[in-house]
Amino acid sequence: MTRDQMNDQIRTLGERVTDLSARLAQAATQEKPNLEEISRLQNDLQAESARLNALRAAAGAMPGQPEEKQLTPAQERSRKDILKSNEYARAFAAALRGGYTPATGRGMEQLRPLYDALTIGGGDPVGTDGGFLVPEDIDHRIREQQRALNPLREFFNVEPVSTNSGWRVGDAAPSSGFSQVNEMATVPSNDQPAFSKITFALAKYGLILPISNELAADEVANLFAYISRWAAKKETITENTLLLAALASLSSGAVTVGSGTEVRDLKKILNVSLDPAISQRAVILTNQDGFNLLDSLEDLAGRPIMQWDPVTATPRALSGHRVAAVSNAVLPSGEGANDALVIPFYVGDGQEYATLFERNPMEMLSTNIGGTAFTTDSIQIRFIKRMGVSVFDSAAMKLGRATI
Repeated sequence: MTRDQMNDQIRTLGERVTDLSARLAQAATQEKPNLEEISRLQNDLQAESARLNALRAAAGAMPGQPEEKQLTPAQERSRKDILKSNEYARAFAAALRGGYTPATGRGMEQLRPLYDALTIGGGDPVGTDGGFLVPEDIDHRIREQQRALNPLREFFNVEPVSTNSGWRVGDAAPSSGFSQVNEMATVPSNDQPAFSKITFALAKYGLILPISNELAADEVANLFAYISRWAAKKETITENTLLLAALASLSSGAVTVGSGTEVRDLKKILNVSLDPAISQRAVILTNQDGFNLLDSLEDLAGRPIMQWDPVTATPRALSGHRVAAVSNAVLPSGEGANDALVIPFYVGDGQEYATLFERNPMEMLSTNIGGTAFTTDSIQIRFIKRMGVSVFDSAAMKLGRATI
């Protein structure tokens, strides 16, 4: 069976499982449920789900690069227009309040914009196995909220993808130029490009947000504002955790930043340890402890070593390189001997070092009967986000450690 044939089978089984789930839910909520029919539907659903999972596992094990299905520019614009419309926002709020899913809300006219957004581009709806796509209003609010939460993503490359795994090509810089070639002589091939295969794999992250029915019944703007604040915090924490894990691989080659020689040692990383092309774009990323250490340094005339930004009046540059400080809670200092602080200084170009892959947009799904929603008279909203981080150029970032 080819990959295309297997994908067709997966789509067919997915539709079958969705239909069985809806029929089972309808049968179970009847005033006088037919227990025999419920038992039969449960058995059918279990069997079809097992077949679907087996096919998905087989498809994942097949060799070859998965083809990323990209929307055309026109389709992308069309979906964006839907997601930012007032009609979509109202439909999304109605789905949250009613606990509707892509499987249970089919045929409802008030939810039609949600399905229009899911099915743009043809094929399976994006949210068939998940939730509806988040309105642009919520997505915009989340990004606005994230900017105040010390997000590390601004220092790294961020790439949206449409599959959960794949690979990219890396190219090492050539180490020598052209060779002199005599007339009629063979052109040498001593310096072929060194390509490397860099894989990425997205993991699924999610959490449950309980909200009261009173809040759910409030104005759409108030409901969306509350959801956005909560989602922004959780998404930022998750992204920071993944990016810090990628930086952790630099620990084995950490450079000592000595007491009294902090500036000299950091300059050496910039001037010697990093390639000049990387150094030109390098940023010094540290925490509050590191920023305070550099901010307290003065030259022989008593002037601060770090330059001042005339716009923000905040010291933020060392030798022309931005000094970016994030919270100690995000990037904590380590513990050394005798209760000493070990302060991290990440020096380099995060855009070249690593990429945060994310599958957009975030999915949300609600229920007013599942989990503890029924017993607490509330609505529970499930957030699903798929993302992953891959290191591309490990030489583009260096770690310095100062002990105080």
